This record gives sequence, structure tokens and C-alpha cells, in this order.
Amino acid sequence: MRKNVIALLLLSALTVQPALAATPSQPSVAVRAEADSQRAPHGRGNVYAPDIVRSETGFSMWFGGQGRDGHDRIHLAVSTDGGQWAQRGVVLEDPSANHCNDPSVVEANGTLFMFYTRAGEGVTDEIAVATSTDAERWQVRGPVLAPGKPGAWDSLAVGRPSVLFENGVFRMWYDGREDLPPDVPDPKAPKSNTSQRHVGYATSRDGIHWERHGSAPIYDHDAGGVHVLRIGTHFAMLVEGRLGTDAATSRDGIHWRRIGLLVECLDLPAERHGHVTPFLLPDRDGVGATLFYGGAAEPAWDANTIYSRRLSDEQWLKLKSEESTL
Repeated sequence: MRKNVIALLLLSALTVQPALAATPSQPSVAVRAEADSQRAPHGRGNVYAPDIVRSETGFSMWFGGQGRDGHDRIHLAVSTDGGQWAQRGVVLEDPSANHCNDPSVVEANGTLFMFYTRAGEGVTDEIAVATSTDAERWQVRGPVLAPGKPGAWDSLAVGRPSVLFENGVFRMWYDGREDLPPDVPDPKAPKSNTSQRHVGYATSRDGIHWERHGSAPIYDHDAGGVHVLRIGTHFAMLVEGRLGTDAATSRDGIHWRRIGLLVECLDLPAERHGHVTPFLLPDRDGVGATLFYGGAAEPAWDANTIYSRRLSDEQWLKLKSEESTL
């Protein structure tokens, strides 16, 4: 039975398309906080960082939730149409860590790999991996990418991985930084008024041992919380932001052209303060795509709900047309 489940989950020949928001410009609730593992210390809820795998029979979404105890855990929700989601609870947590979130799930040779952000304490992140053969039970394999050497652009923290597995190679895009803004509540971390995030790139043959690409980031613009996907013969990158979801495109995944703000925040209480950790799900036939993201209801980004918004034809064309202009 488990072999049948994972086979359906990981099929690349997709036959289901999401029946999502009817009006492209309006957000629709995908996942809201339902349990104490998602309600955050303030009790109003904090869920974000969706990552979706589609199969013949529906969709599986892994996402992060902050509990009443302040710690983050990774949860699972499933859907038959991409519009209505049923939560299945916590699937990965780490009692020894302050933070376990931002999943990116890929299949390689019959095994599921979940790459995620782990912070032992504070917000000094590293990237870890867990594996599964049945999509139900996960084995933590430990950290796979630590912060860089002293003085490096990612010497303080690395996290929020976005991973693809292509032609026998794992390709990871992640964000990193060497210091934090002055107002971040981590007394042990270095602070700076010019603190920014950047995006790095690394590759691996086995998903465990990784090699960074050079000593410099591949993308700047204070970018973080990225999702990278392939569209035809090029790549698209979605970037979280306080004004909405930013975007960039690339031929090789290393040299990027910034498009700019792709999906603007609406003047609604649910997302007035930004789009957190966006994920783009294209239709099977490539006609359009749906954006999933954490809608930030508070400026501290600590009260998020996962929403979906259908891209307009113009927005989708911006990502697709870059293929012929790069």
C-alpha cells in the first residue's frame, strides 16, 4: 500500500490542476492555523512556507507552523483539487532546535528528500535534510549546509532552501547573511544597519554532501525566502517581500535577471505587510500558475496565513516570456 501511495505522490505525469481563486487579483485562504503547533505565542496563528507536490490524485503541501511554545514545526496538508486543504498534523519536528521550518521536498531515485531550515537557538540558521520512502515517516539525516566561513557573505546563517533534482544532480538555492538588523531579538548575533540577505547556490550528487558555487552570492537585492522552478528551458525565482512577491529569471540558475515586483500586496489586513516564502505552482498544461504564500498580517511577520492567488495572464507571461529574451 505504501509503495502505491508514494508512486502516486511522485508521478511526474500530472493530470490534476488546481481549482483555485476564481478572480486572479483576490487571495483565497489555503491553510490557516488550526492547532496549538500553529497558533504562535500570541494565539492568533502563524503558518507559512508552503511547498507543494502534485500527483494524479491531488496535492500534498508541507508547510511551517509556529507553536504556542514559540517553536516551529513542519506540517502536512492534502487536497484533491488544490483549493480545499485537509491538515494531517506535524510530520517533522526537532525538540533540540528553536526552529524547524521552510521545507523543500524533492524525489530522487525513489526516495523523498525534505530540505529545511534548522536553528539550534535564536535565528542563526543552517540547512538540514530528512528522508522518507513512504511519504509518512521521516528520518532526520542532520545538517547538510552550515553557515560560511568567518567574513563570508553567509557567515552567520543560511536557510530557506529551494531544491530541484535534475539529471542526477541536486541543485539548491538558499538565502544567507553575515549579520542581522539591529532590531532582531538575538543577543548573540552580530548586528548592522546595512544588514541584507543574499541568495547562494550549491550542488550535490547525493543530497547530503554539498558544494557551494564560488565565494559570492548569485543574487542580491536583499532577497530571501526564494522559490526556484523550471519553466521550459529557463528558471524563475520568486522572492518574498514587504511589497509582495518579487521575481527574477535565469538561463542557467546562476546568472539572474530581476523582473521586479510580480504580485503586489493588496490593501487587505490579511497581507498588508508582505508576502512570506512564496511558492509558485504552474498548471500541468502551462496555461497559467497559482501563487501560494504566507500573507503577513503584522509587520513582524509573526501572524501569517497561507493564501493562494491566481496569476493574471500578464503576470504569468512575464515569467514565461523571459525565456526568449534572456
